[in-house]
Amino acid sequence: MSKIIGSSPLFFVKDLIASVDYYHDVLGFSRPQLWGDPPGFAIPVRDEFSVMLSQVEGEEITPNGRFDQWDAYFWCDGLEALFHEFEQNGANIAHAPVDRPLYGMREFAVKDIDGYMLAFAEDTSAA
Repeated sequence: MSKIIGSSPLFFVKDLIASVDYYHDVLGFSRPQLWGDPPGFAIPVRDEFSVMLSQVEGEEITPNGRFDQWDAYFWCDGLEALFHEFEQNGANIAHAPVDRPLYGMREFAVKDIDGYMLAFAEDTSAA
């Protein structure tokens, strides 16, 4: 029987190296292998979850974050600690942790350097 075992958003970025630095230094993702000469593609990973970054030249980048919508949603444990980690690392905080009783989650969001909105959430329905 087949099953899907993962997924990864693909984000087009203006400066691959700057984006990799942000995902590594601020959000704690791995410093990934770079593909291309000059480098144009990378896949940083954190806790087995990846984000694909692909540099584009001369194109307008239009993430959902410009409409205050998520581009990626990450479920996690230890939400408050993760928020404080990102805050201490200088993340661009879109909004601090907030409870969402409608669907039983507590979540916060950050924006990366290209404006992609990344939401991080923890299930509160059992609390």
